Amino acid sequence: MFKISCELHLCFTKTSIMYQSHFSVIKKSVGVFLLTALFQFQIFSQTAGTHTTVTKTVVENLGSNVNSAAAELLPVITADGKTLYFVRDGHSENLSGQDVWYCVKTENGWSKAIHPHNPLNHTGKSSNVFNVSTDGNQLLVRGAFEDGEYEGPGLSVIVKNKKGEWKDPKKLEIRNYKIYGDMGRYNSAFLAPNGKTIIFAFSDDNNKGNHDLYFSHLTLKDNWSKPKSVKDFTKFVGKALNNNTWSEPEKIKSLSIHEFSEFAPFMAADGVTLYYSSNKTGGYGNQDVWMTKRLDDTWQNWSEPVNLGPTINSNDWDAYYTLDARGEDAYMTNNKNTLGESDIVKIKLITELRPNPVVLISGKVYNAKTKEPLGASIEYETLVDGKNVGVASSDPKTGEYKIVLPYGKNYGFMAYAEKHISVSDNLDLTAVAEYKEITRDLYLVPLEVGSTIRLNNIFFDVALATLRNESFPELDRLIGLMTQNEKMIIELSGHTDKVGSDDANLKLSDDRAQAVVQYLVSKGIKAERLTAKGYGETKPLTTNDTEEGKQLNRRVEFTILKN
Repeated sequence: MFKISCELHLCFTKTSIMYQSHFSVIKKSVGVFLLTALFQFQIFSQTAGTHTTVTKTVVENLGSNVNSAAAELLPVITADGKTLYFVRDGHSENLSGQDVWYCVKTENGWSKAIHPHNPLNHTGKSSNVFNVSTDGNQLLVRGAFEDGEYEGPGLSVIVKNKKGEWKDPKKLEIRNYKIYGDMGRYNSAFLAPNGKTIIFAFSDDNNKGNHDLYFSHLTLKDNWSKPKSVKDFTKFVGKALNNNTWSEPEKIKSLSIHEFSEFAPFMAADGVTLYYSSNKTGGYGNQDVWMTKRLDDTWQNWSEPVNLGPTINSNDWDAYYTLDARGEDAYMTNNKNTLGESDIVKIKLITELRPNPVVLISGKVYNAKTKEPLGASIEYETLVDGKNVGVASSDPKTGEYKIVLPYGKNYGFMAYAEKHISVSDNLDLTAVAEYKEITRDLYLVPLEVGSTIRLNNIFFDVALATLRNESFPELDRLIGLMTQNEKMIIELSGHTDKVGSDDANLKLSDDRAQAVVQYLVSKGIKAERLTAKGYGETKPLTTNDTEEGKQLNRRVEFTILKN
């Protein structure tokens, strides 16, 4: 728990706020586009007794390309910080009272706001984007839609087609959602960065209309534990979230306080740090933004919530807080010195209020043979136990994808598509560092005779043929592939760099190929479908004159001989 003290000098005029439903209608005031708050901000840790002093922060109005004379509400920033979705309330071009608009970041700042029509907006029906998946290829939106028609309260997902265009929204199958969605005036939701958990806020008329926080997990329509085939993986990851069902919402009891209202949840890219709005005691106004961190995988245990302080919260109503993956800049609605009824502003965060650092991985998924981009499902896992920790998808037109990986684990990640075999990749993030952006392209090899696939995520003890435990998830996928293709016969080939004698390298490569065969046979694959051969240093992929080249040349591959 933190004590906060601050000396704050702000140059703006006070305005008042009036809210209708869960959106705001904010009285207009006129002012400048840039607010600079100069202050001494000290956060003291009661346990550690340390403090950090920050001397300057900036609250920046995003300007007339983003903001208008109408009310801009509910900002949602993409993980890469390049696209900003928001709601405009009462704009003359709207198809309804409240429509979705968006801006794209360019070299010169934000583009002029774009007003999309169907499927993001609908005539006579207010719309909003709750959030954008980390990969940027799925939108979680308000309302239950089927075949492009609105059915009633609920959530829907919008994904892209092969032309890169948004398809009609399709409702999520959330168990007993109607019970929760119908019990109050309104609700909000946020899809966690791993694509597998939704955090809700439901309003309960039995609790004086106050909101409580809930969560729901992605489940499968069929029982699934270990994958039996590439098809199973594709079904699990899904080209859209609505390929699966969601568990019944469960209240987060430790954060839902009786007689107070908690809503507008936003989870940072680290998958741990949750921001939400509450009117509980200890705030600066009648609704403040608070921060807490998830302590385990039950989603019920959270750290003591911390108020974000007077640089974020005012003496009025504050909510709808959003961050990109970098976690340094927050976006939210502000009613101080605005162009219209309310504007979207960017706030540079002090270190203590930022989420844990992550790595943003982006790239494209390609057909390894034709080099054409592919739409694919993407999974990432922790290598030590093979646990699936997140799902995503690539753009069907461009093949572009994005995932965020928190520090502290060694990860494997790979793409899946029908009639293709994934070439997996890995990234060791066990050592915590700062925010990074990394480019990694993923490749899918056509499922055909003659194709050779590198097994990137198998690991051996140094100079030995002993498989390490981190190898098993990769080998289990190979087992799934061979189980699905019962007539497939493959050769496992081992390769080394040129360090050491020719004979030693030849033996080591053969022993490692044999070790893989032995593992596959121990899991039920018939020995006659497998051959093993060591090639030593005779088939290098690149030079052995660099450490990077040597690493690329040390490998185990399999080649499809018959299928």
